[in-house]
Amino acid sequence: MDRIVLVIKPTRFEELIRRHMTESAAQFALESREQSIAPYQQEDEAYQAAISEIRSQVSNDIQLTTVSREDLPNFLFREKDLIVVCGPDGLFVNVAKYAGDQLIVGINPDPRTITGNLMVFAPKDVGSILGKLGKGLLKVEELPFVKASIDDDRVVWGINDIFIGRRDQVSARYEITFDGRRERQSSSGIIVSTGVGYEGWLKSVTAMVEGIVGRSVPHELRNLPRYESNELVFVVREPFPSPNTGISIVIGRVTPESPFTAVSEMPDGGYIFSDGIVEKAVSWKAGSKVTISVGDRHVKRVVK
Repeated sequence: MDRIVLVIKPTRFEELIRRHMTESAAQFALESREQSIAPYQQEDEAYQAAISEIRSQVSNDIQLTTVSREDLPNFLFREKDLIVVCGPDGLFVNVAKYAGDQLIVGINPDPRTITGNLMVFAPKDVGSILGKLGKGLLKVEELPFVKASIDDDRVVWGINDIFIGRRDQVSARYEITFDGRRERQSSSGIIVSTGVGYEGWLKSVTAMVEGIVGRSVPHELRNLPRYESNELVFVVREPFPSPNTGISIVIGRVTPESPFTAVSEMPDGGYIFSDGIVEKAVSWKAGSKVTISVGDRHVKRVVK
């Protein structure tokens, strides 16, 4: 390890100040809508305290660099960096897209408000982690990316999931091929999730299905892949049956030996994006084929 890179993000309180210029102006704006600024202040205080605790765990002879989430696209990670991410799971996903073989440590700054399925360490644990790193005692888990390979050589990577459909998420038209079957469909899109992604978008889909049918979800949505598994799960959202479109392929498991493909039937409006980042969606026009598989790319996460 040559350097520790601490990745942080603006708190909601800081974003309020940016928008309203001053704390008093932000407070006035919230109170005019019968809201209090106190929860924002408390969240910010907990986050700043966590960052201070992390820094106090790092000795002066170790280089410590801090980078904010919005600066990640322009930040150059070094080969021997240790990346310490402080925030919600979404921040881990942001960092994973830019990291290589560096180890990533996820810090939950406030378990009272953040679930932190990936952020399993407390700020006070950093010193212990550094000690174990020096002795080679850290337990590391390799999390696979999902890979969307488009037939024009473009590739979209996701650590949580890949979305195939339309950017506006209205009815998408395509032909899907999976497990020896082929079907033309009209739906609000396809979500392909890793084990990590089950804690995100796919989890909300599972909750929706259970709420609608009033019973347990189908087998494919139970006992989902572990975080490090080379298995994916896909779900077709809101498939619509018609004389030209079917609903027989709506859920399935994707493995390295069993990928699935889809061909766009949308002259315009078709897009593919990963991890919910619509702003970085790539176009997917009529006749374009995408193959979804477990990628040969991983992110290294330190675990307890």
